[in-house]
Amino acid sequence: MTLENFFKLLRNNFKNILLAGIFLAATSFVVLVFTQKSYRAGTDLLLVQNQQTTTDYYALSKSTDYLSGILMEAVYSEKFLEEIKNANLVSTNFLPTNEADRLKEWQKIVKLKKNANVGIITVDVYADSQKQGAEISNAIVDVLTNKYSLFLGQGQNIEIRVLSGPIVEKNPSVIQILAVIFGGFAIGFILAFMFFYYKSEQVEKGSSLDIFGKNTFTHNFFGNDKESDYLDENSDYWKSKLAEKNQK
Repeated sequence: MTLENFFKLLRNNFKNILLAGIFLAATSFVVLVFTQKSYRAGTDLLLVQNQQTTTDYYALSKSTDYLSGILMEAVYSEKFLEEIKNANLVSTNFLPTNEADRLKEWQKIVKLKKNANVGIITVDVYADSQKQGAEISNAIVDVLTNKYSLFLGQGQNIEIRVLSGPIVEKNPSVIQILAVIFGGFAIGFILAFMFFYYKSEQVEKGSSLDIFGKNTFTHNFFGNDKESDYLDENSDYWKSKLAEKNQK
């Protein structure tokens, strides 16, 4: 497609393409708002290994990455939920009673990520209220800092320190909303343009009649491509033949 044809196609179908972009942007916004929890509580934790001998920093970094990975997986376990319940810092009644459903819901509420090089674990908790988000975050921090040996084993000379948080914010953030809106608009705009481009290509190739089944019908009816071409050029004759077929 030449640049001239590109702008011509865009100009002729701009209104429909624009509406498609706006529709998908609005749909993306609604889905984001109604599927997300209202608040996010973020906490940053630092895993510190206390070394008494000469330190190999590469080995230390790998060890920190390994231990952080274990703790992150442990947070999603039933054992971790049990320890949270025993700590009495937050009620777990908001979770389903079925074990499998409890873990699935817990994985939706709590999201973890790490900076492997420095041993920083970020804990994000999504909740319906500020109070609930802060309480769940504090309970997670309490278990990780005081009972990490349940998951890493005894004799580990490490500490888990709170760097910041929990910091409770509205969810989704303005940046996330804008990203989803602009992303939805761009995708809708591009898909609509591709649709009209494909449609124009089909028309240029002369296949638009096939969309309505006329060429296919006449070929099947008379069984001859030449006769079908003749009928396409002589619509009155074609109509009469069609009427004869209907009478039969």
